[in-house]
Amino acid sequence: MRIRRSVIVVTGASVGIGRATAVRLARRGALVWAVARSEEMLEELAGDEPNVVPFVADITKDADRAALIAATGPVDVLVNNAGIGWNGMVEDMPAEQVRHLFDVNVLALIDLTQRVLPSMLERRRGHICNISSVAAWVGVPPITVYCATKFAVQGFSEGLRRELRGRGVTVATVNPGPVSTSFAKRAAQGDRITEELGVSRMPGAPASVVARAIHRSIVLAGIPGWSTIAVPRVAGLARLGAVPGLQLTVDAGSLVTRRVAVPEQRSPGPPPLDTA
Repeated sequence: MRIRRSVIVVTGASVGIGRATAVRLARRGALVWAVARSEEMLEELAGDEPNVVPFVADITKDADRAALIAATGPVDVLVNNAGIGWNGMVEDMPAEQVRHLFDVNVLALIDLTQRVLPSMLERRRGHICNISSVAAWVGVPPITVYCATKFAVQGFSEGLRRELRGRGVTVATVNPGPVSTSFAKRAAQGDRITEELGVSRMPGAPASVVARAIHRSIVLAGIPGWSTIAVPRVAGLARLGAVPGLQLTVDAGSLVTRRVAVPEQRSPGPPPLDTA
């Protein structure tokens, strides 16, 4: 699918993967609607990139999602990038935070997809790229609920891809491993952040590398073998964590991460921010 002159919506576009993706696609001739809650950061992005249209929205709000699609008109490509994380044991996670993770990571993604699909199907042209994670393939503490949301994204994407096969609309997921963004710092439980588990100390792919994978998912849409793109590609080996024998290794490793995840004092995390 061509990028030039396409109308592309990118959610969570104020920082990290979303911002890098908006810049990359805009510079290749797309009209990019950059969606996030931070007006200041979106205006800065649009000031640097003339092909970027800033759109301030909270994607968890039905009215904001409706206003977005009404403003864009027919969408050629939807990049569902916005997402949040949470670090901690399930028994310590506030119920409202569980709901919020699913609202952002899953329900908003599905609703936006439903809103763009009718015009795509009518034109028999369109692509939906959902930013999933290697966490969609193996669930581990202390990000169990986050993993659950990404399992949902992966299952939805795979089912939708099969629903739409032969109808002109393609679906793909991009599944990053560790990425050098502020996401880890935002997956907080009180003052206890994902960074403490060593995630931010691991070699992480730059956001631009994930943006390149998203670009590739668009131009190679529908070609066998490109419906799921792990970043880096070797991160796709995470799927082996579901193999019965190798599950024992994951189980053993989880004993360590589970123990690290339990703080002396627990408190709800800060308000989630737009990220990926």
